[in-house]
Amino acid sequence: MPTRAIEEYLESIYKLHARGVRVIAARLAEDLGVAAPSVTEMLRRLTNEGFIVTGRDREVVLTDAGREAAEVLIRRHRLSERLLTDILGMPWSQAHDEACKFEHVISPAVEASLARALDYPTTCPHGNPIPGAPGDDEPLVRLSQLVSGSRGTLRCVEAEDEALLAYVEELGLVPGAVLEVVGYAPLDGPVELLIGSRRVFVGLAAAERLLVRPLVTDGHPQA
Repeated sequence: MPTRAIEEYLESIYKLHARGVRVIAARLAEDLGVAAPSVTEMLRRLTNEGFIVTGRDREVVLTDAGREAAEVLIRRHRLSERLLTDILGMPWSQAHDEACKFEHVISPAVEASLARALDYPTTCPHGNPIPGAPGDDEPLVRLSQLVSGSRGTLRCVEAEDEALLAYVEELGLVPGAVLEVVGYAPLDGPVELLIGSRRVFVGLAAAERLLVRPLVTDGHPQA
């Protein structure tokens, strides 16, 4: 059974890879908020325990055992978020931090009961897939990659920061929202969107964390 410290590293590596980020020691230090020597020591430990391999380019990759351990943790975390929001009524912006306290202590039996009680959800409240749940493999693109005039449905908010989650929720950018890209301000300015009849502006850093399913017109996806 991995220790809590090991689980945190495996979770970070898994999520960074899922976002398409090349995982190296410096990136992990930044993501976890720890010192570089601590990361170096933990990566050595993860390698010795068979959870990761490191390539010649210093990229860190999960082994099958590492991926399995990470998916168990993330599945329990995202089920916990569902419990907090769907059953207990907690705001989705606060659910992540609270779920972090649950994910390390949930047993397989509790996990199975929790999934059943929640009617086997396929995503967390923010739209991130729950490992092991059936998915639809629909093509998703980052909001920041859509051109002006594109329309799509927001599917996922790749964010864990309470302030960012509260910010996008206030703008109406929640899974299921239909949006249209009006345009981009110059010099890396914000993205202008229409959500229904509401016009909002989203910073590029936030737009990078929003995954959208482009709507199809005349058989062709808008992108």
